[in-house]
Amino acid sequence: TSLVASADLSISKTDGQTSAAPGGSTTYTVVVTNAGPSAVSDVNVTDTFTTELDCNYTSDATGGASGNTASGSGNIEDALELPPGSSVTYVVPCAIDPEAKGSLSNSAGVSSSVSDPNPGNESATDITSLVASADLSISKTDGQTSAAPGGSTTYTVVVTNAGPSAVSDVNVT
Repeated sequence: TSLVASADLSISKTDGQTSAAPGGSTTYTVVVTNAGPSAVSDVNVTDTFTTELDCNYTSDATGGASGNTASGSGNIEDALELPPGSSVTYVVPCAIDPEAKGSLSNSAGVSSSVSDPNPGNESATDITSLVASADLSISKTDGQTSAAPGGSTTYTVVVTNAGPSAVSDVNVT
C-alpha cells in the first residue's frame, strides 16, 4: 500500500468590523490550522498588507506547531510545521493611513506541497469599508476683554482637526 500524505490546511482572517476610520486602527486575527490527517512540514503562510496599513504582529503556536515568527512588522511570510490538530494564530494591529479612502481589502493564504482534500479554505479575505471621521473645531479671539470705540482689534481664528481622518473639504466662514 502506497502512503500519500493528505492534510486539510485552512486559514481565516478577520478584523471583526465592517468599517473603520482613516487615521484610526484595526486589528486582524489570522488563524492557520491543520485538520489532518497528516503532518505537514512545508506550510507557507503569506499575508501582504495594503499600503494604507502600517502593521505589526505577534503569533502563538499550539498543538505542536512550529516555525512561526513570534513577532514582527510588515507582511507575514512564515514557513510552518503543522502536526494534525495544530494551529498558529497571528494578532495583527494596524494603523490606517489618515488619507486612505474606499475600503481595505486584505487577503491571507496558506499553501503546501501536501495534497489538500479541501483546497477552498486556503485563502481568506477581509474587507473593511473606510468611513472618514474628523473632530473639527474652531476658535476665535482678539486677546482682549475690551476695546475703545473707533480703535482697532485683530482676531486670531484657529481651525483644528483632532482626527483621526484627514479632511480636504473644510469650509471656514
